[in-house]
Amino acid sequence: MKRVFWNVLLLISLSLSLVGCGQPTPAVQPEETSPPVAEATEEPTVNTIRLGGFFPLTGGTAKVGIENRQGLQMAIDEINAAGGIKSLGGAKIEMVWADSQGKPEVGISEVERLVQQENVVAILGGYESSVSTPATQAAERLKTPFIVAASIADEITERGFKYTFRVASKADFYARDQVLFLKSLKDLIGLDVKRVALLHEDTDYGESTAVGQKKYLEQEGMELTIEVKYPSSAADLTTEIAKVKATNPDAVLVVTYLNDAILLAQGRLAGGMKDTPFVDAAGGSLYAEFTQALGDSAEGWLSIVEFSKYAPKTKAVNDKYFDAYSVDFSGNSALNYQVGMVIWDALERAGSIDRDAVRDAIAQTRLTGDKVILPMEELFFDETGQNPQSGLYIGQVQNGELIPVWPPAGAVASLQPFGK
Repeated sequence: MKRVFWNVLLLISLSLSLVGCGQPTPAVQPEETSPPVAEATEEPTVNTIRLGGFFPLTGGTAKVGIENRQGLQMAIDEINAAGGIKSLGGAKIEMVWADSQGKPEVGISEVERLVQQENVVAILGGYESSVSTPATQAAERLKTPFIVAASIADEITERGFKYTFRVASKADFYARDQVLFLKSLKDLIGLDVKRVALLHEDTDYGESTAVGQKKYLEQEGMELTIEVKYPSSAADLTTEIAKVKATNPDAVLVVTYLNDAILLAQGRLAGGMKDTPFVDAAGGSLYAEFTQALGDSAEGWLSIVEFSKYAPKTKAVNDKYFDAYSVDFSGNSALNYQVGMVIWDALERAGSIDRDAVRDAIAQTRLTGDKVILPMEELFFDETGQNPQSGLYIGQVQNGELIPVWPPAGAVASLQPFGK
């Protein structure tokens, strides 16, 4: 028994001596532990917001592309002059311009450059539907918002894309209003339109609009006499006009760019069709060069018009554009200015340069008041990214200017003879 006692005493003494020699003691583990709380840090200050402007700045449609860029640039200048994006501390917008050259493959590579090298927050613009269609697909793949200004092919907002939005009416809307205008001619001037010919360039723009034209002609019980297509680069359209005339239509619906619009207007008179209404789908007819090139030959020509300086609320903004560029807004330059107002509003609400945050803000757009210069009360986007309220006029060239003559609520002049 004593032996056991002395053994225990020895062990206790040995343990105490080890502690005295500085050997570690087992750590006491708490019952619960919490991860360390990271110190809050502020996001880096944003001084500049980079946006991509996407247009054909060289090539066959460069003149139109440059005009469209001017409309967007005027909006950006206004934003910066007003103090920038206030929710981001007054950050200014810097535009990075991309030149699609009017070529789909170049458009895709330019979108990739804007996103991957220039690090833009969103892309704005677009003109030819044949370029904007693949360009928006590239932006979708790169998860970058793309607000389309003037490209109208239906497909652009009918692919289930999340990052693509369009301010302009789609081709279906243009076709709808062209046909409704033809229907209204019976009440306006006693012309009962029953037989209609289609004459259009053969890119996505013309083809997509023609699909809608045929649909609405059938709905209104109007007969399609012929559909004639031609390359937008055509140098002469005499043969195409002759084919249309041979079917004896009551009216002709056309879809054009600038050069072919001039050729069609000339061919209409030379071919003896001056008393037949030709109605363009907001194509080349909208540009000052159209009436300048044609002179009196343009009188009576009709076209869809997205913007009019004679409409309510538009005089002041048109005067500002004229002061800057010595020309009135066209439909396309006005659409690009409108895109600028949309991104201004979206960036303010997003308060971020994160592309997904900006995308979500664009999707929630409800723009009203002075920032809406197009014929609509409110600008918003539906679930497809389309602006469903986009309004349109029919304008007629009278004394060298396109004057709204339809619908009655937006008309500022009466319909005149279709040609001199």
